[in-house]
Amino acid sequence: MTKSFLRLSAGFLAAVLLFTACSDDDASDGGGQYVLLTAIEKFDAGYITSFKDLPSGTVSSVSSQSKSVSASFGFRAYKNWLFTRTSSTGAAGLQRYSIATDGSIQEDGFIANAAQFLIIDDTHGYYQDEIRGTMKLQLFNPTTMQRTGELDFADLRNQEIAEYQAIGKHILAAKEGKLYASITYGTTQGQGYGDDQIDHIELAVINIADNNLDKVITYDGVNSIGWGSSANKMWTLGDDGSLYIYSPGLAGDFSKSAVIRIKQGATEVDKDWIVHVTDYDVNSSIAIGLVRNGKLYIELPSTSLQNDFSNFEALVFDYYAIDIATGEATKITGMPQHHYVWANEQAITEIDGRIYFWVHNHDEGVEGYYTLDDNGASATQAFNIDHDGFTWGFVKLQN
Repeated sequence: MTKSFLRLSAGFLAAVLLFTACSDDDASDGGGQYVLLTAIEKFDAGYITSFKDLPSGTVSSVSSQSKSVSASFGFRAYKNWLFTRTSSTGAAGLQRYSIATDGSIQEDGFIANAAQFLIIDDTHGYYQDEIRGTMKLQLFNPTTMQRTGELDFADLRNQEIAEYQAIGKHILAAKEGKLYASITYGTTQGQGYGDDQIDHIELAVINIADNNLDKVITYDGVNSIGWGSSANKMWTLGDDGSLYIYSPGLAGDFSKSAVIRIKQGATEVDKDWIVHVTDYDVNSSIAIGLVRNGKLYIELPSTSLQNDFSNFEALVFDYYAIDIATGEATKITGMPQHHYVWANEQAITEIDGRIYFWVHNHDEGVEGYYTLDDNGASATQAFNIDHDGFTWGFVKLQN
């Protein structure tokens, strides 16, 4: 098992490489709407590269506009910006990139020591900075990339439960004017990674309009949520308006991995709905999902993951569509099996109205994306990168 993922700090996250020039699309044409993030080695240094058109066929490696990065592990996009958890030189913090008119990647804002983060709109965002305080959330302006204040939740600290406590470390999510921030109880040694001291989860519910604490909600269906070490935020907003949150089981018991939700119009976890990996006769780690048209798209292995992580990176994963109402699982065919998605926030993503699935299978020479066919049950390869590295993200930026 690669220990870096289990205890990743933003500064230790390995870097990624972005490849966008493809046989049919010239990355040097400018525009830069689409961006891929990839690495030659699994978590090694690489590049960010933009390209003008949607890639297809065989995608080349680096273009002259590529941005070299030394430490990154996935990325997120907001409008026409990219955000990573380290600078291009590997410093821990929130790095913003933009695309110049010639398609090159520009660094245009950095907040040191920022870890987990969430952007609400052009001028409002939240991030965690444990140096400033584990029970504080920092405020920032995504346009200026300046810190604008902080929220102190020291009143929520309970030393009788755990010596280490943090807010927003693993989950920062927003729905219908509310911010949901996970409350972690751990140990000084473990720092909240796989050392949970409670048998349930807690989320602080904060009114975004005035940043006042509304309440703290608890749920005992799982004992951990999220894993705040990378750009993979481990939650998704469904097209049904519900917030879906993943419990990846990375503490070492993959039988406990699950997906829970807070329904549209609600502020409590839905106690009548949960997806357990054991419902599908496997132990696994759910770290990615997408909810569209009554289906929850996730990855599941063909054989159970071992709690010692010995087969964590085996080529055993397939993509499935889970019927949200019935729980029935349909395997998406047409793709080779792949390994765990790790920090790829866009391993399952929607671009231009199509659902894309990331596939890495070194044995079959596949490293790229497939699109879901109109029948909803099979997928066709969209593009393949002409190297045997790893892709850690695929986004379309807004102009």
